[in-house]
Amino acid sequence: MVNTLHAFQTTLTPNFHVLFNASRHPISRTQFLCLSKSGDGTSDSDSDPDPPKPEGDTRRQELLARIAMIQTSKVRLTDFLDERSEYLTKFAEEANVEFDKVGEDAMKDLDEASTRILENIESKMQAFEESAGLNRLEIEENDSKLAEFEEKIQVDRNEGLFFKSLRDKKPVDRKQAKQEADKIQEVTKESAGSKSRRNIYLGLIGIVVLAIADSFISSPDWRKVAILGAILVPLLTQFVYEQTLLSEEANKGK
Repeated sequence: MVNTLHAFQTTLTPNFHVLFNASRHPISRTQFLCLSKSGDGTSDSDSDPDPPKPEGDTRRQELLARIAMIQTSKVRLTDFLDERSEYLTKFAEEANVEFDKVGEDAMKDLDEASTRILENIESKMQAFEESAGLNRLEIEENDSKLAEFEEKIQVDRNEGLFFKSLRDKKPVDRKQAKQEADKIQEVTKESAGSKSRRNIYLGLIGIVVLAIADSFISSPDWRKVAILGAILVPLLTQFVYEQTLLSEEANKGK
């Protein structure tokens, strides 16, 4: 029995050396049997002069065959895992590329939409600013005419010409001048105190403020912020001016 185990150990050592140095090539059972036979001949001649029993030789060959099958299965499993890993890696890379492309397209569409919206707002604000400028000039012109008329009356009163004009002109002329002055002042106050104009001012101011806040949050663009700020300042100035006229009118009414 001891001789049989010694022969099995001597035979198994070179066979394992050949088995584990193979470069992932399946080894059939026949090849292992040949290796076992050649190893048996060498080991028996060197270590033990007595030949081993047939049962031990058969069992040894079966063990070697099982080891070969296990090694073959291991190699196949390793190849399969490598192939699956390579496939999954490639799939993940392609998915990342697709996700990046979708994100870039979405950001590009968002930037284009934002640019169109800002251009539309800028054009509307420019048109409204021009209209507000014309209205402001008209109000200032009416105020200037009213101031000139009051100054003229004051000058005539100081020089004594006012009483002379009252004697020369009919009372109707004085009433007409007063009516015209009151009409000019009333038109100025009404144009400044219109609710629709006030709502338009408030709406435009809110839109500009939201656009400035969106520019700060999404992607700070100082050029857009400067343009929107330049639009916001005259709107606030005009709104405060008209509200001042309304407050003066309310104080006079009290």
